[in-house]
Amino acid sequence: MLRKYLTLGILLWICALANAQIQRSYHYGVVPTENITTFEVNPSTTVIDNSGGISFTQLTLKAYRVIDERFNWGIEAPVSRYESPDKSVNGLGDVLASFSWLIPENEDSLGYGFKMELFLPTATDKRLGTGKLVASPSAFVLFSLPKNLYAAFGYKHYQSVVGDHARDDVNYGRLRANIGYMSPAQWWVLTNLYYYINYERGGQAEFIPELEIGTLVNEGTAFYINGSTHASGNWRTKDWSLGVGFKLLYF
Repeated sequence: MLRKYLTLGILLWICALANAQIQRSYHYGVVPTENITTFEVNPSTTVIDNSGGISFTQLTLKAYRVIDERFNWGIEAPVSRYESPDKSVNGLGDVLASFSWLIPENEDSLGYGFKMELFLPTATDKRLGTGKLVASPSAFVLFSLPKNLYAAFGYKHYQSVVGDHARDDVNYGRLRANIGYMSPAQWWVLTNLYYYINYERGGQAEFIPELEIGTLVNEGTAFYINGSTHASGNWRTKDWSLGVGFKLLYF
């Protein structure tokens, strides 16, 4: 069922590119310092081991609400399916709750932000979550560049706090470089370069590049598609992933 949602999302995104009639004055909720109220439906598939037939599919509902010009809070709830030759399960994954403080770019074209996320151990099966309450603080800095470009750099940490003692502890970090182009025709393309370091297991590391393309269809609707892959490293969390998103803005 979730794969059907993913296919439908891709078709909707292609139609949106063909029929987009959009205005310059609206934000997309793409630049990290943008602070707008959004509701998003995000189906995705992650192939963990292609040769072994192990994959993870999610339909994630995301809601973010503006508190004022600098603060917002959000929640993400994933409905998940884990598939393997041995066993496949469906259910709720770990729900995420977040709080952000954002400073938009000033006259020096410099912006920054801080976020605290909590992954709650709500998964209905051990294959769909960590079994731990995981705290994930992060910070980033953003530079506005000429020709509608921007670049952002940040660090995010994942640390288990309490939970099932029989499950593995979570302790890893993520470095991120984000370079994006925002077209005057109100579409965008961006790259995310992720570098993960697993402190729990002797400094294992993984490099994952991601590409995203999206468009604003009108003042309150956006579509995007993105994909990523394991590129290098002695830590391998997946082979590749593909996702699409349907986002409502300013609701």
